[in-house]
Amino acid sequence: MKDGASRLIYSLRHHKTVVDNKMIELKKVVVISLFTRQSYLRYFDVVKIKEIDRKMDEHVTVLNFDQIYRQQRFLQNPQYDWLNLDEIPHTNLLCEKDSLLEINEKIKPSIQHNKITLLGSGNYHYVAYLLLAKIEQPFTLVLFDHHTDMYPSPSESLISCGSWVRTALKALPQLNKVIMIGVGEDWSLHIPESIREKVVAFSENDIRNNFRGVIHQIQQKVETENVYLSIDKDVLNMDESVTAWDHGSMTLNQLTQMVNGLRKDYIVRGIDICGEYPLSPATMYQKQTRDILKKNELANQQIIEQSIG
Repeated sequence: MKDGASRLIYSLRHHKTVVDNKMIELKKVVVISLFTRQSYLRYFDVVKIKEIDRKMDEHVTVLNFDQIYRQQRFLQNPQYDWLNLDEIPHTNLLCEKDSLLEINEKIKPSIQHNKITLLGSGNYHYVAYLLLAKIEQPFTLVLFDHHTDMYPSPSESLISCGSWVRTALKALPQLNKVIMIGVGEDWSLHIPESIREKVVAFSENDIRNNFRGVIHQIQQKVETENVYLSIDKDVLNMDESVTAWDHGSMTLNQLTQMVNGLRKDYIVRGIDICGEYPLSPATMYQKQTRDILKKNELANQQIIEQSIG
């Protein structure tokens, strides 16, 4: 039974022939769950899976807010979509509603079938809100971040890199739950009571002390077939990535293990990556800055390769 189910899933995901515009109806597909490396079956309905054989690497979008990605060679892949957003005003850290609408209009054509989006520095993490808003099915947001991004917005006319998750939970009815992984130990102080039941967190110490146990618990906490993965590299230790914010201690290997496990167990509706180191003309040619850029490039490359493999 397991071999038959595996062949079915493999055939659906990797077969190269797609009948134009046809929808495949699947009911109670038997999936072999590999996330916890246990031999058990998880049943769910997958309805109207369209164009199953699309590969993620055909749908990588690079959002160019500040020219940081111009320094990363592997991103100059002609198959990747580049969107220049550096001329939109009032977008760094805080974004005004008019600017957010302009960003949305510019990214809309590219992200309709997009799977991986690079956002730039953590200052632009709020763009993930726009990507979540495109998802029509009930889904779980799995957030890899050293911060909750659940602070109140400084104004109703603004969204920020520190408030976008709270905004998403309040504004998007299809968002069932947020699972935060690698946050600081004070995470609970930033969660308002009104949305507390929709938030699950595994702190930096949880990952450090019981990584395998956390993997098992994540699988238990996700209650939807669909997930969205949002990755801020400040969740990583500074030997593997450097951002402008304080860091966690997760390893890149731990991060990619969890990403791979979620990809095997759930329908991933999208992945975004942020956490680039900000550049300035005064520092960009210094050895320390060049070393940081290279470190971040290698981290991005490994995350993307593991996400499309």
